[in-house]
This record gives sequence, structure tokens and C-alpha cells, in this order.
Amino acid sequence: MATLYVAGQRPGVGSTSVVTALATIWKQTGLRVGVIKPASLSTDGDSAFYARTFASPSEASLVVADHDLAELRQQAAARVEALTAGNDIVIVEGLPLHDSEGYPVAASPALAEHLGAEVLGVVAYDRALNADDAAKWHGTFASLLSGVVINRLTRYGHHDATTRVAPAFEAAGVSVYGILPEERQLLAPTVGQIATLLDGTFYAGASGQHELVESFLIGGLITEWGGNYFGRNPRQAVIVRGGRTDIQMSALNFPLTCLLLTGCEAPPQYVHQRANDLDVPLVTSTHDTPSTTAILERLEAKVTIDHPDKIKRIAEMFNDAVDFQAIGESAGLRRS
Repeated sequence: MATLYVAGQRPGVGSTSVVTALATIWKQTGLRVGVIKPASLSTDGDSAFYARTFASPSEASLVVADHDLAELRQQAAARVEALTAGNDIVIVEGLPLHDSEGYPVAASPALAEHLGAEVLGVVAYDRALNADDAAKWHGTFASLLSGVVINRLTRYGHHDATTRVAPAFEAAGVSVYGILPEERQLLAPTVGQIATLLDGTFYAGASGQHELVESFLIGGLITEWGGNYFGRNPRQAVIVRGGRTDIQMSALNFPLTCLLLTGCEAPPQYVHQRANDLDVPLVTSTHDTPSTTAILERLEAKVTIDHPDKIKRIAEMFNDAVDFQAIGESAGLRRS
């Protein structure tokens, strides 16, 4: 039975997405896959997500600060061991290489070593990445390190990533299994998350609260045809001041994922009726438009991979860009 320990460079670089992609792909090929996050730097919902998605243990991750290292290793290892029976591979979302402040997380290599697991690193693309970063991975996990996946490649970073960063890691003895680009869909919040953050009220289309919003558009005084303005992006939310019924009605003539009215408690009657007829989520917020846009900047911290469309998309991206078979073989995965 193989065990793979997935460690992010730091919190928030996409290790949960990588675990999800690997588990989804391997399960699609008929393998029996166990997924677990036995320990975490802080309380999060990842274990509950894995429980829902992969029938994993539902108990919350052990918080590092609440346990000494010996206790943490023992309890985490026991949780992982409980998954080994009946599975071809267990994927462990491990602790990151560094915390959010950039300090090394000593418990991460200690746990990986205690588990005897191969380590897959997740590195966020950055133009500053170089051989020194590869050396940190090698120095921390030594022979346990299988290699890394470079995640969140920016739109214009492909040449740099493929001709400089990846070769630098390879030259330092760290295999690069693939490079994943940034994907707007994976960073998208749901309509429900937006409404909750704004303390908003649904007046129509509440059944669409699980739809993803990939872009925001402010509906103001425009000098072009509404179709050019409101019809430019898929999966978009349009933000309009509550008193501008004309702009709201114009926006509803084109496909919307959500219409968000600011600075009001209730929508105009005509807008309410039109949104109801179209079943478009209509949300009001008492915050004015500048305050609303400022609040929406906090969404990034609330966005997760926990959405069927995101799970499907990350698996597709991984299948196209990452050598997941080599990752499995390095971890000791044997196919019948």
C-alpha cells in the first residue's frame, strides 16, 4: 500500500487542490484511494470536505499548536494507518514547508518521516523562484522528496517557468512533475458566499446560490451598447446601485449569474419581477458600491475547491499538465 504526503510551500498555494485532483483521477481509473488531512496549522474545513467528497474520516484535523511533536506524530500516524486497509494508496494532505509568516514548520518533515511517505511538494509560481527554493525542499525532506508540482502559473509566466524555473529545480535534484496555470474558475466564489459576506438578502433565484462567479462588473453610466458591456463575461455578477432601475433592467437582458444591488434593502418592483421570471439570483445589500467592492476583496480567503465544477476542472487540468502516473510510481503505487 502506497502513501503520498502532499506538502504546500506555504498555506494557500493549492495543496488541497492537488490532493483533490490526484484522488479524483486515481479513483476514476478504478484505484481505491484514501484521503486524509491528519494535522493542520489552524482549524479549517478540509477534513469535512474530504469526508463528503471521498468518504474519508470526518474527524477534524489535529491543530499543531495543541499538541507536542511526539503526540502529534503518534495520533496523526494512527489516523493514516486506519486508512491503509482496503486502499491502494492513501493521500495525506500534510503540513506546509513554511507557515504564512515564512517560518519553517518543523512538524512537517517530522510527520512525513514518521509515516515513511513519499513527499510531493506544491510550489506557487513566482518570478523569484530559483535553485535556492529547490534546495529548501531537498534540505527539508531529503530522500523522502519525490518532486514538486508548480501551481498558479500566471498568464505570461509560461516561458519563464519552463525555461528557467523548472530547469533550476531539476538541476538541484528536484523533479518537476508538471506546471498548473492559474484558473479563474478555481478562484471563483459562489453566489451564496458573496451574499453571506455582504450580509445580503436574496429576493430571487435563491436556487442559484451555489453557482460560481468568475468576474464582477459594476453597472454604471456607460456609453456603449448594453450587450457589449454586460454580455462580455460568462459567470459574472453585476453590481448596480439600488436606485438605478434602468441599469438593472438593462443588465437583466443579458446572461447573469447574479445581480447585486447596493445601498438598498429591497429591489424595485420591476427588477424583482424580471429577476423572478428569469430565475436570476437577485441580492440586495445595504453597503454602498465602494464599500461593497472593498468587502468583496476579502472573498479570496473564503474560496475553496469544494464545488463539483471545481473538482471536475482541477482533475482535467491535472490530467493534461501533470505526470500523475510518475507521482504514483514514486510513491510505490502498483497497478494490478
